[in-house]
This record gives sequence, C-alpha cells and structure tokens, in this order.
Amino acid sequence: LSRKLFLASLVLFVDPEFGSSKLERLVVAAVVSALYLAALALARPFKRSDDLHLACIANLLLTCCFVLGTAVQICEGTYEDLCYTLVGFHDARGASQFVVALTAAMLVLSVLVVLFKTFSAVRAPTIRLASTGLPPNLELPSEVHFHGFISHAWATGQDQTHTIVRQLQRLLPGVRIWLDVDNLDDVGRLEESVRDAMTFLVFLSVGYFKSFNCRRELYAALASNRPFIPIFEADVAKGGASIEALKAECRENCVEAAPAAYPNYSGPGEMLARVFEEAAPIVWVRVNAFQLESLKAVALRMLLHSPYYASRLAELDAGLMVPRQPGPCAFSGPVTILACRDNEGFFRLVEEVKTAAGEGRDSTASAGAVAIRDAEEALEGASAAPLSGHVVFL
Repeated sequence: LSRKLFLASLVLFVDPEFGSSKLERLVVAAVVSALYLAALALARPFKRSDDLHLACIANLLLTCCFVLGTAVQICEGTYEDLCYTLVGFHDARGASQFVVALTAAMLVLSVLVVLFKTFSAVRAPTIRLASTGLPPNLELPSEVHFHGFISHAWATGQDQTHTIVRQLQRLLPGVRIWLDVDNLDDVGRLEESVRDAMTFLVFLSVGYFKSFNCRRELYAALASNRPFIPIFEADVAKGGASIEALKAECRENCVEAAPAAYPNYSGPGEMLARVFEEAAPIVWVRVNAFQLESLKAVALRMLLHSPYYASRLAELDAGLMVPRQPGPCAFSGPVTILACRDNEGFFRLVEEVKTAAGEGRDSTASAGAVAIRDAEEALEGASAAPLSGHVVFL
C-alpha cells in the first residue's frame, strides 16, 4: 500500500515546479520499484510460489516501464546528441517507438505466462471432490494454523513422512501440514505445535512408541482431543511392522503416569483405542497409483474434520478423485483367469478381481462369462478344455 501511495501521489512532491519535465520523478519511481522488487524476492511473503512469481513479473514490468520512460525523457531533452550517446536513437520518436514495442512485447509475454500458469493449474493432477469435480475447501478452524501435524519416528519414518507431506502439498494446493524439518524451531514447543493443527497424523513404524518425543506428541494430541489419522507402514524391509507388533510396542512404552502434557492419561488402553481402534490405520503404499490411493485416504479424513464440511458431509460421500487417475478395471468380453493353487490366498484374490471387474465401468462381461481355472491343469492337463476369450494369468 505504501509503495502504491508513493508511486501514485507522493512522487509528485519531487521537484513540484519542474518535476514533470525533468528526470527526477522517473528515476525515483524506478528506484523505488526496483527496491520493492528486490524486497519481494527476498521476503517471499506469498504462500504459493505461483503468486510470488506473478507479483515479481508485475513489478518487473512496472520497473521496466519507468526505466523506458526515463529513456524517452532523455531523448526529448535539448542536449545535442545526448539521446544517441546514452540510448542509441537519433530522436525521441525512434526511442518512443522502441519503448512502445518493447512494452507491448512484455505485456504479451506476461499474458502468455499467466495463461500458461492458469492452464497448468487447471490440468494439474490435484485432488477433487468426486461428487462435483471441484477442488475441496481447505477452511481451517479459527484457533489453528495447520490442517495436520504429522508425527513420526526419525529413524524409520522420516523419509516417508516427507514424501507424504510433499505429495499432499502437490495434490492439495494450499494445504498446511506441520513437519519437523519445515516448522520445528524449538523442540520444547512440540505440544504447542500439536494444538496448532486441526488433525494429528501418526506415521506408525518400528520404534515409534519408543521415542520420547513421539509420546510427547501423542499425549498432547490426547489432551487437545485432536482427531487421529493413523498411517501404517506395512513394508517390514522399510521400517514397517505388523499391527500386533505395533500394539505390543504401544503397551510396553506408553505407560507414563500423569504425563505433563496430559495428566489425565489413563494408560496404554486409552492410547490403543485412539490410535488403532478409533479409525482403521491407512496402509501406506510406496508405488505409483497405490500411493495415490493412500494419499487420497489421508486427505479425505482431514477434510472430514474440516469445519466447512461439518454440515456438508454429503459432498464427501462419493470420496475424492484425481483427474486422469487409473479407473476401475473392466472386462470387455469373456475372460479366463488362470491362477496357481500354490499361491496362498489366490482364490480370495481372484474372486475380488472378478467382482471388481464385473462392477467396473464399461464392463460387458457378466459374472458367468468370467471363468477361474487352475493354471497347471489348464495348460498341462491332457484332457483340459481349451481356453476361451481373453486369458489372464494371476
């Protein structure tokens, strides 16, 4: 506001008598605009990088206009050959034409950048409401500043919690999630940080409940009655463990009597109920489309606790979607599924595939047109019936 007031009015007080015919006003305006551009680039006051880029481009264009105006003013002066010496033009007319052409080119370039950013934002694979196709509302309660606080064990969960936060920020532009590497200034204020978030995300991995700081965060979440969103690392090779092993770890370590953050703590039973029983843990999958499903599940639970959707839960009933995400599988005709009987649980999995494919969009295969056969018998059996339709090996 101060910059706008200065450029629009206060600059007129520079040399009030002859300022309109001299260079002082243009030079001062150009310097002020350049300084503001530098401050903008250093302070980065905008949350979204796109907003910062747009503001910098606009101020750069304004600064260039003042500089070009200075060049025209020089060429209109009475000093002989000064225009050609400093600017490179023989008269003010040539300088003015150059300024007009360059300004028009900058305006066209700015418009193209804005259109490109707008088109990219529209086509970006961001999370939308399946019911309306629109981005979800990310309104926060007035008393907090973050949509979620993510708690994790540094030894076994740090890399994946970073992935979760970065991916959610990409899929939900504007979402704010408290992450230690981004927001931790003082480890003594962990409890305050938990209270400053709308939800409490728990990344469950080996050693989580053994961490003293993780338990501090858990007790703070219990004390402030924050909704728990448990995320379960199932890959044992990457620091995961079974649910039963994690429950045992919780029983063994969450035994503090009247912890400072939550003096009314009643014991491991209360912790188990909030972490594991209040809502089923979301399985974290690291690969491609499966990871997207985990992220959508996390986002949906956060939105369910948003004040905006407290009275609009019907908008979330259909769930969330991402444009161009893999759709439901469907069969286009008779299908034979071959499966190995030695694979444990293959019958249950094949039945799930059969049911899901039969319900898929554009599916033309009825349940009776999907045959399930043992691979060894169908391929090597002497009296095996010939395979028909599309053949899928599971």
